[in-house]
Amino acid sequence: MAEVKGIGGVFLYSNQARELADWYSEILGIEFDPHPDGGDRFFKVFFTKDPETGVMRENPVFAINQADEPIRSGGPAYMLNLRVNDLDAFIRSLNEKGVVVEPDILIWERGKHAWIRDPDGNRIELYEEIFVD
Repeated sequence: MAEVKGIGGVFLYSNQARELADWYSEILGIEFDPHPDGGDRFFKVFFTKDPETGVMRENPVFAINQADEPIRSGGPAYMLNLRVNDLDAFIRSLNEKGVVVEPDILIWERGKHAWIRDPDGNRIELYEEIFVD
């Protein structure tokens, strides 16, 4: 049976793609490469290990593309989830950079979650997995 195994990519469209890619780089430390097709398109490939084969692969991709048409204000209806290795330290870093972290932090047996928004209003969930033996 065909099934979803993980995130293959996240593609954001922005009225200000270059500025948004710069924000993700400056604030979250995600260094983007320019898309080989040119224009205001940027991408970052993350490496993951396939759980079934153990092979390292270039997946998922995170891309920011210039919107073909102006995006309406009011915010999109999706959220980006990014895994982090130390949520508390990451939040401290964000606070030092002037980023507003939503006040409610969720902690449960499988992980810790916090939320921020990027300059386009996209909600970002920051997630630190808690490994259970």
